[in-house]
Amino acid sequence: MNWKNFFRTITVMWGTFLLYKTVSLSLLYSLPNLQSKSYYEFIYFLIVSLISIFIISLAKNLFASKISFSPKVTNSKKNILIFIVPFILFGIDFIGGLADIFRQPFYLIIVSFASALGAALFEEIRDRGFGTIGFDQSFPSSKWKPLIITICTSFLFSTTHYLNLLMPIAPSLEAVHQQVFYTFFMGMVFSVLTMRTGSIFYPIFFHFINNLVPWTPTSDLSSVSSWGNLLVIYGVLPLFYTLWCLRPSKMLLKKKFEN
Repeated sequence: MNWKNFFRTITVMWGTFLLYKTVSLSLLYSLPNLQSKSYYEFIYFLIVSLISIFIISLAKNLFASKISFSPKVTNSKKNILIFIVPFILFGIDFIGGLADIFRQPFYLIIVSFASALGAALFEEIRDRGFGTIGFDQSFPSSKWKPLIITICTSFLFSTTHYLNLLMPIAPSLEAVHQQVFYTFFMGMVFSVLTMRTGSIFYPIFFHFINNLVPWTPTSDLSSVSSWGNLLVIYGVLPLFYTLWCLRPSKMLLKKKFEN
């Protein structure tokens, strides 16, 4: 176990998130009603884009590794099935919601795209990109290594959402509990895509379409849903999908994430 790399990885993942949160909350509290202004999403996109560039450079400097954005899928015939579950979880709702998005004024369509893309880029570069590389260089080789990396990155990814409680227009505690539950298993699905393709291109894509909803001042905050629905569809299904796709008999980490 390389503890130095382990703590480096956690520090950068949480540190860059806290940097984003500190900057964004400072703006939101110093400029009243900014959260309810649609142009804030462009400010948000700029903030997370700059931090994402910083994270990419850290991956090179700390781990001598590049985060891959390639859309290529090696062994496409064998790997094509890994896209079925992400499409069921995120793609069907995306297709069904497109009409609502394009009913908006053009300016708000662009705002919705900026909000969804900013979150997808920042979180996938930080968690599935930097996090996967860092934890891969932290843990010793093991047949369970891909699953361990998945659990670690998904846990750190999901728990950052508790800081949404600090926002001026904040969700309820129950809504945040549900958001953390949902994003943990969503993170596991995105980790499967990352490790099976060796790239964060597809996690970014599915994360983007999951987040793309008509913009409102609280569209980036979760609403309270049925726990039964969350447990079965967004808990059990992603869990079995992850265990199946990363099972030791079939899973081989891509060279991009190998020691």
